[in-house]
Amino acid sequence: MRKYGSIFAILLFAAGGFAQPLKEYTIERASSPITIDAQLDEPAWRDAKPMGDFVFNWFQSGDKEQTVAKMLWDDDNLYVSWYVRDKHISAYEKKRHGPVSKDDCVEIFIAPNPAKVKNYYTWEINAIGTALNRNRSDWYTLGATWEPEGVEYRATYQGAEKKDEDPADDHWIVEIRVPLRNFVRDAAHMPPQDGDEWRLNVNRIGGKTNRQLSSWSPISPPLQGFHSPDAFGRVYFSQQAAGGRPNAGSRRGGPRRIRFDVAEAKAGGEIYNRSCTMCHGLNGDAGDRAPALGAQRRYLRSTSDELFDAIKNGIKGTGMPGSPLPEADIRKMIAYIHSLRATAVDVDVPGDAERGQRVFESKGNCSKCHMVAGRGGILGPDLSSIGAERSLASIKETLTTGKPVPPRGFQPVRVTTVTGQKIHGLLKNQHNTSYQVIGTDDKLHLITADQIKEMKLETKSMMPTGVDKMLSAAEYQDLLAYLSRLARSRR
Repeated sequence: MRKYGSIFAILLFAAGGFAQPLKEYTIERASSPITIDAQLDEPAWRDAKPMGDFVFNWFQSGDKEQTVAKMLWDDDNLYVSWYVRDKHISAYEKKRHGPVSKDDCVEIFIAPNPAKVKNYYTWEINAIGTALNRNRSDWYTLGATWEPEGVEYRATYQGAEKKDEDPADDHWIVEIRVPLRNFVRDAAHMPPQDGDEWRLNVNRIGGKTNRQLSSWSPISPPLQGFHSPDAFGRVYFSQQAAGGRPNAGSRRGGPRRIRFDVAEAKAGGEIYNRSCTMCHGLNGDAGDRAPALGAQRRYLRSTSDELFDAIKNGIKGTGMPGSPLPEADIRKMIAYIHSLRATAVDVDVPGDAERGQRVFESKGNCSKCHMVAGRGGILGPDLSSIGAERSLASIKETLTTGKPVPPRGFQPVRVTTVTGQKIHGLLKNQHNTSYQVIGTDDKLHLITADQIKEMKLETKSMMPTGVDKMLSAAEYQDLLAYLSRLARSRR
């Protein structure tokens, strides 16, 4: 998809040797409509990937307070959000194009043409919603400031006369929508095409107290300030909707996927087992004083931001305390929790899903008992969303070893009636005087006790095991790939 070279570019400066590598980020399409209200509660923002930790380029002392920035796009607009962690929020500048960088402030500098990175556009917005815009393009001749077209933005304290520091300060938010037509003079395509590269940097400035300067892409010596286009990171536009959700107005797509880094998850598991098992159980199981973090159920806190807040700051009104761990360790624990909750659709399962569907319907004989999207048998469970409901390990276990005891509703039974009728199937429900049996003839049999001559409950499940031995290795892998992609929704 990408039409660019190496993953990281290393800048070589005459005065200082090699700089830190440029950051990279993929801007995915918004999966649902976005309202610019500085709330960030739409599914699209929940699905969007964070750009990554900011770098404190000129750090000397104080608390390194992180910023969570995200970007999305659609055919008309570019969307940017900043969730700024800040224990000392102050902002006073109310004049348009005033010196907002003296306040708690966020910035984005955008160069739509990677071959002409010194042509860039700037947005600087403080915590009370005052903005400054500049156009650094070689074709712009209308003065020091710039009025972009159709931009909409909000800040948490939008419209306040001022924002003084307060002991309750915790974070603030800025959200912005920029029509793509503002970049038509420099961008290669409008709207961008899949894989198009732009260059940009996203920054944050502190207010009066703990005035930290941080940026998404590192700014290394001899560069000395945010206005350093050579340090702008690389972003790539993707037609993929954020989180795997369908694009707004589209019927295509699937459920939101849980994204996590496997190496980070492994490291996070070690940190979790050292730090959290006094309350939670080992390896994500339930503990004496806290629930399991990896059970297959719904969670009130499921996104990375929600988990970060719960771990870092605790949960008020519960026994969950805040954690003193470094933020990098908390991020690793979040990856570990995501891995515990991941279902098959979250894993990139190798194999050919189309061939797997043919195995499912023919040699595997699965469709005789199982239904997918309204087609197939009714004896077994409907598998239309099995990839979003079960983990890959659970699916493999069912195919290879099965369960020692048939689950409720899938108890094999053989019934002989007083008239001599023989019924073989699954006992779905029973009462003191009646039984409901789904037969291998795909019919529901309602039988009263006085109609039964003999009933025998079988101990072996009707679900065959050893499927991996019945099929070739390639066929089995293709079947797994197919089942992992059956995902209409996430529970």
